[in-house]
Amino acid sequence: MLTIGQLATASGVPTSTIRFWERRELLRPQGRSGGQRRYDEEALTQVGMLRLCQDAGFTLAEIRQMLAQRATDPTRWRELVEAKRLDVASSLRKLEKAHDLLSHALECTHEDITKCPRFQAAVEHRSGRATANDLPSLAG
Repeated sequence: MLTIGQLATASGVPTSTIRFWERRELLRPQGRSGGQRRYDEEALTQVGMLRLCQDAGFTLAEIRQMLAQRATDPTRWRELVEAKRLDVASSLRKLEKAHDLLSHALECTHEDITKCPRFQAAVEHRSGRATANDLPSLAG
């Protein structure tokens, strides 16, 4: 059995995070001994899973939902993962647009970016005064 400090050291997660996850019912100690929380080796796997889910962009509420649904329907997690995948894909598209805008701003030959026709067209598009067809690519 591991103490909370041993679990924190072994997993690389602060004890405050472990306690926070406990309050959110995402992690549970096996019991107490001498007033200290005790965890079995499975807790290391649970911590790893929590960290991996967070790395994939899941919120704690979504992780809790996934765990609860997995308990009643072990296949339902796929729906939650697919929804998150679509969310991440949308975020990637937005980040790619941001990257293109920033790259163009750095590569633009106009000393004042507000004088750049492509930048002005992007501003017009964002203000709702132009259609997607009117928007020149800011890449390159």
